Amino acid sequence: MTAVQQQIQALAESVFSHEALNNRFYDRWLGGPLDLQNLEVFARNYLARTINTSTMVALSFMGTEDLKAKVEVVKNLFSEFGYGVLEKAHIVLLQNYLIDLLSRVSGRNYTLSDLLALPVLDSTLQFSAGQRDLYTNDGQKQNQKHVGTLLAQEWLAYSMLTRLYEGARNYKYLYPSDDDFHEHCEYFYIHIGEAEKEHKIQAIKAATQVCATPRDITEVTDSFNRFLDLTATYWNGIADAMLEHRPQRAISAV
Repeated sequence: MTAVQQQIQALAESVFSHEALNNRFYDRWLGGPLDLQNLEVFARNYLARTINTSTMVALSFMGTEDLKAKVEVVKNLFSEFGYGVLEKAHIVLLQNYLIDLLSRVSGRNYTLSDLLALPVLDSTLQFSAGQRDLYTNDGQKQNQKHVGTLLAQEWLAYSMLTRLYEGARNYKYLYPSDDDFHEHCEYFYIHIGEAEKEHKIQAIKAATQVCATPRDITEVTDSFNRFLDLTATYWNGIADAMLEHRPQRAISAV
């Protein structure tokens, strides 16, 4: 491993000590099942954030001039779209999971229209605007800015998904069998089992490709840290919007 790769690797691993992965929302999510209103706060704002993921990766591709870095980014984008299978696109899997869970918790046929009708938090809108700014080309060479942001996004993603999955297990009682629960968790498994591991490797390679000077590393680091801070504010915004915790009562599976 080269000196540059070591620096990029160390930067990537700094996510584990950041508030982006250690925050009030995860404390709530992992602490037990949420009632319907609080679950809706999470679901609406997580969908609002995640629906932009593939667009941000595409912007990273467009804003990066290095050909080898582009190759690594496009691998990520192809994965996001289910390798060309619509039903396996990550955003489709997420929508299916959220609607199924909300249906079970509410005891009725909850629809995507129901979810989209809910308000999106200002803190989520601020996250999306900040994320887009980090991925937007301002007319100058943007390799380091875009790739540093993508590095943060992908190194957060695996740990974020493992935490979300562990919290999802709090709702296992709503499913008639273990098999039924696992069948509805494909969104988590496709990330934990393969996708996000590959994305982390690809992001390291892309960042290494654009770092030829100490200034390049500084620029990658700056955008990396900006994304982490945006993410911490986003998750804490969801936690702040949740109502006082009320234990979720058991509901029959739909």
